[in-house]
Amino acid sequence: MNSKVVISGVSLILVVGVAIGVVVVVNKKDSDPQIAAQQKRMKVMCEGTEDPQLCHETLSTVKGNTSDPKVYIAAGVEATMKSVIQALNMSDKLKVEHGDKDPGIKMALDDCKDLIQFALDSIESSVNLVNNQNIQSMYDQSPDFRNWLSAIISYQESCTDGLNNETNGEKEIKEKLNTGSLDEMGKLTGIVLDIVTNLSTVLESFDLKLNLNPSSRRLLQVDSEGLPTWFSGADRKLLAQVQKGAAAAPNAVVAKDGSGKFKSIKEAINAYPANLQGRYVIYVKTGVYDESILIPKKSANILIYGDGPGKTVVTGRKNFVDGVKTMQTATFGMHLSHFISQLFLTTSIPYYNSSSPKQN
Repeated sequence: MNSKVVISGVSLILVVGVAIGVVVVVNKKDSDPQIAAQQKRMKVMCEGTEDPQLCHETLSTVKGNTSDPKVYIAAGVEATMKSVIQALNMSDKLKVEHGDKDPGIKMALDDCKDLIQFALDSIESSVNLVNNQNIQSMYDQSPDFRNWLSAIISYQESCTDGLNNETNGEKEIKEKLNTGSLDEMGKLTGIVLDIVTNLSTVLESFDLKLNLNPSSRRLLQVDSEGLPTWFSGADRKLLAQVQKGAAAAPNAVVAKDGSGKFKSIKEAINAYPANLQGRYVIYVKTGVYDESILIPKKSANILIYGDGPGKTVVTGRKNFVDGVKTMQTATFGMHLSHFISQLFLTTSIPYYNSSSPKQN
C-alpha cells in the first residue's frame, strides 16, 4: 500500500513539473520583445480585414522578426497566388471529369478557366509590384494594386455566376470548385485588398518616413489633343492621325465588298503576326459586319478603326436564351491589354474587356 502511494506521489510531481515547464515556455514566448513586436505588426495589418484570424494565419508564415511591411504584404500576395493556381488546376480537373456531360457545363467551365487565368494575370501584376518596388512606390501605385485585387474577386464571382443551372448539375460542380479552391481564393484576395485599402494607416503604424498623401490613377487626364496622358507618345501620335483621317497604311484592311485583304474582322485578327513589334493596325471599311469578335491574349497591341458611327458597324446575335453563357454573348470582347478601338458596335451586350481599365 505504501509503495502505491509513493508511486502516485512521484507521478503527481512529474505532472506538476510538466505543467510548470509549459507555463515557463509560454511566458518566455510572450515576454520575447521581438515576437511581441511582430505580433503587434500583424495585429495592426489584420484588424481592418474581414477575417482577422485568417489574415493572422497567412501573415504568420513570415520567418524571423522584420519591420518591413512589404514582407507581410508579400506573404499575403504569395498565399493568394497559390490559391489562384490551385483554382486554375481545379477548373481543369472538373472540366476533364464533367466537361463531356453537357454543353452548358463545358461552356461554364471554359469560362471559369478563362476567368481564373485573368485572375492569375492580375495577381502576377501584384507580385511584380511588391517584389520590384520599394514601399513608397508601392504605396503610390496602390490604386492599381487595388484594381488588380478587385478584378480577381470579380473574376471569381463571374465564374460562380455562370454555374447556376440546376437541371444539368452545374450547382454541384460549383460547390466542388468553391470547396476545392475558389472560396479560399476569394477570401485571401479580400484580405490583401483590405490591407492595401488601409495601407496608409498600416504604414503609419510602422513609423516609416513616407509621403502618405492620397494617390490617384488619374485616368481621365488628357493632353492638348484630348488623348489620355498615360498613352505612349507613339500611341498618341498614331491615334491622333486616325482621328484626322491621316493614318499611315494599316497592317490589315477589312472590306465586305472584297476590296481589302480580308472580308471579316476575325480573319484580320487571326492574321496577327508572331513576335510583332509595335502596333498591328486594322482598318475596317464601311459595312455591317455580322460577327462576334473575341481578341485573344496573344494578339496584343492592336489598334482597330473604321469609317465612323453608322458606317462601320459590328453587330452580333448571341444570347443566353439560345444556350450561350452570358460571358460568351459579347459582340466584341478581348482578353488582352493595350488594345485601342474606334468602331461602332450594335448589340444588347456591346462590349467587354477582361484586362485592366488602365491599359485600354
